[in-house]
Order: sequence, then structure tokens, then C-alpha cells
Amino acid sequence: MQQRAGIPNAARAAGLVRRYPFTAIVAALVVTVSAADLWIRLATRSTGSHDPLLAVSPLRSFAVVAVSSSVASFLLTVLGVVVILGAAERLMGWRRSLLAFLVTTVVGTGIGALATVIDTESQSPGPLFLGHATSFDPWTAVVGTITTASAFAGALWRRRIRVIALVAVLGLLLYAGHASDLYATLAALAGIALGEMLRKSPRRLGWRRSSHRESRVLLAAVVFVSAVGPVVALVSRARTGLLAPVAAVVASGSVASRPQCSVRQVTDQCVQSLQSFHVHGPVEFLLGIAPLAVLVIGAFGLRRGSRFALWTVVGVEALNGLATAIYYGVSPSKAVSDIDLSPPDQQLVVSLSLAASVVLPLATALVLIIRRSDFRVPTPRHRARTFTFVVVGSGIVLAAAVVVVAMFVRVTTIDPIVLALAVLGPLTPASVIATAAHAHPILRLAVGLAGPIEWVVIAVALAWATGAGTPRDGGEDRRLGPVLPGSARAARELVHVGGDGFAWMTTWEGNDLWFSDDGRAAIAYRRTGHVAVTLGGPFGYPEARSAAWEGFARFCDDIGWTAVFYSVAPSDVAALRDRGWSIVPVAEDAVIDPTDWTMSGKRKQDVRTSVNRAQRAGITAQRRRWTELTAAEIRQIESISEEWVATRDLPEMGFTLGGIDEMHDPEVETLFAADADGRILAVTSWLPSFRDGRLIGWTLDVMRRLPDAPNGVMEFLVARAVEDARERSLEFIGLSAAPLAGVEAGAGGVNAALDIVGNVLEPVYGFRSLLRFKAKFGPEFRPLVMALPDPVALPAIGLAVARAYLPGLSARQSIALLRSRSDAAPREPAREPERQPAGHD
Repeated sequence: MQQRAGIPNAARAAGLVRRYPFTAIVAALVVTVSAADLWIRLATRSTGSHDPLLAVSPLRSFAVVAVSSSVASFLLTVLGVVVILGAAERLMGWRRSLLAFLVTTVVGTGIGALATVIDTESQSPGPLFLGHATSFDPWTAVVGTITTASAFAGALWRRRIRVIALVAVLGLLLYAGHASDLYATLAALAGIALGEMLRKSPRRLGWRRSSHRESRVLLAAVVFVSAVGPVVALVSRARTGLLAPVAAVVASGSVASRPQCSVRQVTDQCVQSLQSFHVHGPVEFLLGIAPLAVLVIGAFGLRRGSRFALWTVVGVEALNGLATAIYYGVSPSKAVSDIDLSPPDQQLVVSLSLAASVVLPLATALVLIIRRSDFRVPTPRHRARTFTFVVVGSGIVLAAAVVVVAMFVRVTTIDPIVLALAVLGPLTPASVIATAAHAHPILRLAVGLAGPIEWVVIAVALAWATGAGTPRDGGEDRRLGPVLPGSARAARELVHVGGDGFAWMTTWEGNDLWFSDDGRAAIAYRRTGHVAVTLGGPFGYPEARSAAWEGFARFCDDIGWTAVFYSVAPSDVAALRDRGWSIVPVAEDAVIDPTDWTMSGKRKQDVRTSVNRAQRAGITAQRRRWTELTAAEIRQIESISEEWVATRDLPEMGFTLGGIDEMHDPEVETLFAADADGRILAVTSWLPSFRDGRLIGWTLDVMRRLPDAPNGVMEFLVARAVEDARERSLEFIGLSAAPLAGVEAGAGGVNAALDIVGNVLEPVYGFRSLLRFKAKFGPEFRPLVMALPDPVALPAIGLAVARAYLPGLSARQSIALLRSRSDAAPREPAREPERQPAGHD
């Protein structure tokens, strides 16, 4: 039995070796040479001689030196070779992988070794160069190979591989400063350049646009590295990185000594203390890095899109930068003579290092503030209040405890306010450290513990407030607050009661909510300046919705806003028309009755052909909720979406157009097309519509596909969705309204303003071609209009609609948008109608 069980395992292993021959050879070399190196070291240790075999051999580079002291390092290296090189070989084959392995290693180590011997005076540069050039480790080649392979990945993983690789190697270089870190950084840059040269498909130079979700992932990675970096500097033996001085400030306790340095006076003592600074024991180390735990938790919150985590991280980074600036810049060291000063070149390097240690956290905070629109998930008010109460309360308790301890040991020479500042922990001002360092031992213990305890409390409270320690998906929407009028949860309950085709979109982030006085109806809107643009009409109980139109209009008028009802049915605003409101057509909603829909007839020939073609190719349609998707399916869907976003010249749109974030909702369904091998070709998402708590229909939202997906795959998915709705006895399938596609060209007034916006966005998003695509299914087109009270506000209304769809649009871009009518023209329809809807939302 054991022999029979071993045969399939051996066959599977042999198959992997045949599939990834290059990875197998490199992994075997690493294991073999490391084992041989270890054996020679142990054999020669008793004689005191060096290893004669591998010391001068090129194979020495494959040996993991750390294996003699850490089995974990050896296993991590082998795992990295297998996983990372295996991924690179899968992306670009073994020949390109071998080429990248060799070229990036030679370039990285060659340039790096040359840089280390440029200023050599006492040694011969030739042997020194060869010594440096042959001292790299396998990670240099691994990093260079995977960044080369990134050119052959899709937009999502190409960006992720490059950003994560560069952030990792740059973090090691800036905080630790080993020669191998320099080699790996240069190899990564060489790999990016080599990959672009090897890739034969058309290339797009420059940074490709990313979705809001992907921007959050990348920014979270940067914050995570900024938190781990000081730890790397502390455990590193070199500690020569440009940002190593950050560790001396952030990762030291309230009573620990710090290097006495100043940007204005770099002394020999300063240089020596920076290089020799270390914490004493694991306890002091864990206590010192407590503030960094807040950044780690904050990074997870940023990945989830938490606005509360954003401002918490900004505050911590700003505090880190301010503390470093005060210590190394504003706070002067004691006067020194010219004899004590370091040489001018050393002064310049250390001064730059100290300045960079100040700039980095402040720059990180600034970037997060600039990109704040990517973080749209609010924290419920009761959680924010609890966080504030816990943090402030624990700070007061700890500060009081320190003062009480000082009174207990009868230390009266220290100002109680100064002692209270110990709750800042490693960020305590230098004057407090100098005072506490010579205090009573019990007081020193209290001061040393107060700060770390406070930062641990902040980290735990932040994890609870932002949900960073809990899964985002589940039966409960963790982003929503308590069931109260005016809250997102109350609006969600009203959506289940009833509303128009836009009702579910009112649950999305970024909407403001207005509730009727009795809380039985609500309206979602986006406000730009004094213009409030609604997302459809009222939703909730039918008898309350009729009065909500006038109630919202009166609410806006009372506070000086202009109410604009956007994408509503003409019959719903008939009463407003009678009161003098202007009614403007803006879109056409495509609705299908699934009970009598068929694919017969000449008009639906394209749909019928697409379905038959997909069936012959073995393509299947699979329906899931996001929580039911496998990890592999999620990765493919995210990659398809990111590829679509990267090809657009404008940011990802919102308002009535959803994306990956909106697909996470447990009540939204995902329908995707996959081939026989499980490769997802296209994906759609469907928003539910309810009446009295009962599901009555689905509305199409996200619609994106691979660039090389077969023709007609979208038609196949929509047809399957209609057939599925018929089997589930639903009343309708909405193909959604193409925004700004129903505006009459050449009309005057507000039509002209919206026509300008539609013409500018058409070449990027193809709303009008999307409308033609939906016509293939023979739906009933229902006009949607916009109702506005004052035509004088037309310019502001046009900008408000544009900002609703593009919330990140700057004022300068908005002005350019209105001025670009002469240059913008509707895109001509493609010759292959099957490909027109590719990538549309």
C-alpha cells in the first residue's frame, strides 16, 4: 500500500520537475552547495582554517551562509527559490528565466561591487572588486528574475510584483544597508528593464492607472514596510542604511539612551553611537517597538479602505517625523569643538541620513493625505467614540500612575507634567529621557512601561475600530453602523422594502443619506458645492416615497442647496414638472422580462451565435457570491478588473458604476464565464432588487473581460443570467442604464452641458456603444430623466454630475472637461460588435 501511494507522489514530483526544470536545478544547487558549505565549515572549524573548496568558487554564491546559525533562514531561502522562481518560470519559460537569472545577477552585483570600491584607497581595487562581485546570495538573482517576469504578467500582478519587490529591497537597503541589499536593489531595477525588452507585445510607458482597491493595497504595503524597517535596522549587524537613525528614535524606550546627534553637529561620537546603538534584551526590544505595532495594524486597516485607519496612520507617521526632527534637528547637542567634529564627507553623509529619517515618515503621511479619496469606508461612530475613550482614558490612567509612583518613591524634583509625557513611550521628548534616566529604579520602571502599554492599547483599539483583525466578508456587513435613522444600516433595511432600479446602489460608500421625518423613506445623494445630485429616486415604503420628493427638495432649499433628481422615471417627477422644474433626458434603462424572453428572431441573432459558440468551446457560466469564490477565482477576477482600469485614461468611475469593492457585498451575485481549464474569461456582477423583502430582479453592474477572451462571451453571460432569472421566477433583469448615453446631441441648455460631459467620457468608457450592445437582447428601453429647479445653475450641475462619477476629479480637470467639447468626439463603433462592451462597467 505504501509503495502504491508513493508512486503517484513520485510521478507528481517528476512532473513538476519537467514543468519547472530551471527552478528545480537552482533549488538543488542551493540545497547541495549549502550542505557542502556547512560540512566544510564544521570540518575545518577545529583547525581554524577557512574552507578551501568554496571560498573561491562561483558556487559559493548558492550557499546560504546563515544556515550554520539558522535553519529557518535556509528553509526560507529554499522556499523563496521554489515559489518565486517557479512563478517566474511559469510566466516566461525556463530560457528567459535563465537569461534573467544571469543578466540581473551580473548587472546587480557588478554595479554594486563597482560602487563599493570607487573610494578605496588602502586596498587594490581589482581583487576587492572581484571579492564583492562574488559575494552575493541567491536572493539577488531571485529578485532580479521575478521582476523580469513581471513584464509577462497582467496589469494587476505586474504592478504588485514590482512594487512589493522594490519596496522590500529598498526597505532593506535604506534601513540595514548590507552590500547584498544594494545588489538586490540593482538587480530588481535591471530586471524591470530587461523584462520590458524581452516582452514582444506592445508596451505602454509610464505608470499605469490602478483602481482604488489596488491603490489601497500598494499604500498599505508601503506603510507596513515603514513599520518593519526600524525593526530590520535594529536586528541588522550593518546598521549603515540611510534610514537607520529612525530606529534609534522610534524603537527605544522612554528611559533608554539615544545617540547624541544633530544635523548641525555631526561628531565622531555621533557616528559611533549610530553604528553601535542597540536595545538590551528582548523585553526592551518588544517594549520599544510598540508604536510600530500601531502602524502594522493601520496597514491592515488601510488595505480594507478604512478612513479611520488612514487618519490614525497619518497621525502616527507625522508624530514619528516630528519626534525625529526635534531630536536630530531642533534639539541641539552640547557644544563641541572643531576637533570633535567628523570629517566633512562623513558629516554630509550622516546629515543626509538624519534628514532622510525625518522626511520619510512625513512624506508617507503626505502621500496618504493626497490619496485619501481611495479610503472611503467609514468607521461607525460608536466605535470611533469607544476608541477615543479607551485611548484617552488609558493615557490619563497611565500618566496618573507614573505621577503616583514618583510620589511613592518621594521623587519631587521632576515636574509631574514632564513625567506624564512618558505615555508617549519611544516618542517621549529627549528632556524627559534625560531626566528619567537618572531617576529612582522603580520610577524608571514605571516610566519605561507606561509608553509601550499605551501604544499597545492604541494598537488593539485600532484593530477593533477598523476591523483590521476580522475578515471583511461574511454574513454581516462589518462596514455598517448601528440601526439608527440616518445610518447606512437603516438605509439598507429600507432598500429591502422597495425602490427603483438604483436602490441597491444607495448602499455603496460615498453616498450621503437623507431620511424622511418618520424614517420610512430615504434618498441617497452626492453633493458638490451647493448642488446635491440624487442617486435615483426615494426608496423605502411606497406610501412614504411619494412625499419624499418634496421633502428632499424642501430640505435642500432650506439650507441653500440645489436639489437635482438624477436618473429617475419621467412619471415620478411629473408633479415637479407642474411646479416649473426642468426635465432633461439623461439615459435609457434597458429592462428584460425573463418570463417570455427567448433568443429566437433575427434581432437576437448575435446573441444566439455567441451562446452557441461558447457552448462549443466548452465555456460555462458559473454564479457565486463573493464569499463563495475560491482564492484562485478571486485572483483572476481582480486581475481582469485591474487590467481594465489600467487601460483607461481617467480614474475608475463611481456613483452608478460599481467595481470590485461593491462585488464584496454578500447579497451581490457574481456570474463569470470560465473555459474547460478553469480560466475565467469574463465576469459580471448583479445587484438585487427587492419588494417587501422579497427578491424580484437583478440589475447588471460590473462587466469586464480579458483582452483575449473569445468574441461573444459577454452576450453569453447576459443570456445565461436571463435564463437563470426565469428559472428563479424573477420579475425583471435590468441591463442597467448607460449614463449620459441618452442625452440628445445638439440640444441647448442643460442638455448641451451633459452632452459635453458625455462626449468627453465616451472615448474612455464607451457609454453609447454600451447602449448599442444592450439593444441586442431586445429589452424594453425606459427613459430616465434629470429634474432640476433652476436652469441658471447649469454649469454647477454639469460639474456636479461629472464629480459624482469621478469623485477624484480635481478642479483644474473639471474646468478642462467643460472646455474640451471642441476636441472631444464620440467614439466610432467597433467593426466587431461582440467586442464593444469589453471592460465596461
